[in-house]
Amino acid sequence: MALDEIANQITDDEFALDTIQGERVIITSPIILGTAGSEWEGSPIFRRDYLLALLSHSIRHKVLNAADIDAALDLSAARDAACQACG
Repeated sequence: MALDEIANQITDDEFALDTIQGERVIITSPIILGTAGSEWEGSPIFRRDYLLALLSHSIRHKVLNAADIDAALDLSAARDAACQACG
C-alpha cells in the first residue's frame, strides 16, 4: 500500500459529529483504512497531518478541549517516567 493512498487531510464532508450514549464523537470516513490485500488491510492508518486535522476538528466541535490534550501529554510523560524507573 502506497503512502499517497492514505488520507492526509479531513475535509468537511469526510467526518460527521454525533452523540453516542451522551458522549460527543467524531465519525471519520473509511479512507484511512488499509486497502484490501495490503499488510494493513482494514486497519486505520493515521498520517501526521490527518491526526492534526482530527485534533483540530475535535476541539472546534467540542469533542475534546485543550485541557484534554494537556492531560494526555502529562499522562504519557508520567508513564514514560515510570517505565524508565522500572529498568
